[in-house]
Amino acid sequence: MRLFWTLAALIWACGTAGATQWRETVSPHFVIAHESPWTPPGFVIALEKLHNRLRMDLSMFSPWMAKERLRLYLYKERATYLKGEFEPPSWSNGIAMYDKKAVAVHDQPEAAKLLQIIAHETTHLLFEGFWKEAGKQPPSWLNEGLAMMEESESVGKPEKSDWYQAMAYQPRKSLLPLEKFFAINPTTDIKDDQEKVTAWYVQAYSLVYFLYRRHSRLQFKTFCGHLRDGRPLKESLWLSYRFATLAKLESAWREWLDSPEHKKRVEALAQTGARAKVVPSAIPIMDGFRSLRE
Repeated sequence: MRLFWTLAALIWACGTAGATQWRETVSPHFVIAHESPWTPPGFVIALEKLHNRLRMDLSMFSPWMAKERLRLYLYKERATYLKGEFEPPSWSNGIAMYDKKAVAVHDQPEAAKLLQIIAHETTHLLFEGFWKEAGKQPPSWLNEGLAMMEESESVGKPEKSDWYQAMAYQPRKSLLPLEKFFAINPTTDIKDDQEKVTAWYVQAYSLVYFLYRRHSRLQFKTFCGHLRDGRPLKESLWLSYRFATLAKLESAWREWLDSPEHKKRVEALAQTGARAKVVPSAIPIMDGFRSLRE
């Protein structure tokens, strides 16, 4: 019998070798599983503030987020994150798992960057859930554009976002006609051209920002609902925004994009001595993004 328990203990040890040993911290809206003994200083409070901001924008897609806790897995470092149970892509800083209503990330040297990654992945979790209720996936440009928009720490100060700054200075020649832009999936169609991928992501951000922040939440929700229900893009735009054609949308979007307001906001931020502290995450195109800003 003693030999049996010894063997059982050895089998259990082998089965759990390398497995992450999680500690849990529970807040009003999160169950945080963390690899380190403690969460980073001030992290739980910052996480709750993030939830409040996301709820303003995204609860219309996931009403359950007001009552159910989201699960967050916080790895101590990138190495354990990549070797962890969720098998994330090697280039990623975080992943969203709708079936678990969970997000997995690894800690970052800067708290602001960690929160940006969590905001990005949580947006995917909440927005994709709306589409998966109908057994569908959102269009890539809509999904990524919204996640990048929600990375910003302040709705009233979008110029603090690296994406907004990139949008303000993006060469207009890099913008694709919307007919072509909507048809592209960056992970399959242009994945080998880093410059084009970067430009595509910035364009996705700017277009979603225009449709969401420059119009009402109800219009954006209605637009997404029509798309999810299977209506064509052009019909959904007309029913939600009264853009009769893609050309009408493109004209209005480019006119807004060319407004001097964007560069003025970024330049005013620079004059205060404030600088962007983080680089947008969760996409494997960092070098291209940096070169775009330079």
